[in-house]
Amino acid sequence: MSIGLSIPDLEWWTIEDLANHVANAIGVHAYRWFDYTIPAELQDSTIERLRKDYPAKLGYIDSAPNDKSGEAILCLGGIVNSARRFDFLAADLSAAHRVIAVDWPGRGRSGWLAQQSHYSPAILAHAIESLIDGLGLDRIVLIGSSLGGSIGIDIAARRPSLVRRLVLNDIGPEMSAERRRRRAETVSRYHVFPTPADLFRRAGAAQKHDGPIGDAIRLHNIMGQTKRCQAGGGREYRHDPRTTQAYAEAAATDINQWDAFRILQCPILLLHGEESDALLPETVRRMQMAMGPQMTLVHIPETGHTPALADSDSISLIGGWLAGQTLPPESTLPCRSAPIRLLFTDGTTESASVRPQKIAVASYMSWRQASPLQQI
Repeated sequence: MSIGLSIPDLEWWTIEDLANHVANAIGVHAYRWFDYTIPAELQDSTIERLRKDYPAKLGYIDSAPNDKSGEAILCLGGIVNSARRFDFLAADLSAAHRVIAVDWPGRGRSGWLAQQSHYSPAILAHAIESLIDGLGLDRIVLIGSSLGGSIGIDIAARRPSLVRRLVLNDIGPEMSAERRRRRAETVSRYHVFPTPADLFRRAGAAQKHDGPIGDAIRLHNIMGQTKRCQAGGGREYRHDPRTTQAYAEAAATDINQWDAFRILQCPILLLHGEESDALLPETVRRMQMAMGPQMTLVHIPETGHTPALADSDSISLIGGWLAGQTLPPESTLPCRSAPIRLLFTDGTTESASVRPQKIAVASYMSWRQASPLQQI
């Protein structure tokens, strides 16, 4: 007779145990920290007499910290992503490449900044460049999702000898203020997840556009973005709330980086979520016209903003492109059937119809004995 674990009644220790099992199966790398300085000259919104240099810490993950070659893949996520979002990509690419992923200032394990206004694009770019220079990197492949892609365009335009290839994950040189305001309304809500069921429900809805990825990836990503609440139990997002408020203020204006984009000299791989509301088809066409054969475009079906870059198809595509594999100027990844979700659902009828109400203890134990990338 099989005794079931009811999903709504799962304990936090069970979820953390599953998350640790996923992390062990991937072979994640420990966090490291880099000391850098917020310079007074970039503190534009601070009263002049109060401006002064001050230290800050940047949290990052490095698959080969002893590599002295000066080359690396640098991964930058979106506004609320953590470096852990790139663990699956790093696990597959680190055999041939040094892979570094960064937590933005005020997010994840990075230190908080002194003022809300200091979470500006200029200071974020400065933090990333400080890390690049501090690690002695002189040739990088920059993989940027959303905010990371915007910062990547800026760095690649100003330092063409540094960025030898650029992967833009569902981001281009323009985005309307209207779309940014919608995103700001979502990320500025301060969520606390009292129970695992609440985490699954809300995170499942938030990740519904990530594409057909399984629960192992979703669980790993959301646990990397959250931490235990210091009081009251449950989990909460691992970031300074002022980061999202700063984003909300900046969202009043359009993003326009066309001048920087047009002068890029490196090969570009543009990944476009076909259901994205951030990278629109007309923007993609303008990017193609501006870059010509310098840019390779790949559409990712059944995916919005931004693809998780944790599935085998996306990782193989990136790895092949980095290795010099010839790709068509424009192509579409094959459609993949969506894995059945045992934990995370987006609340749709289809998801609910396949969601089991209980997880058998025998199945739970098999997760512990087999690779969660196959089982969860």
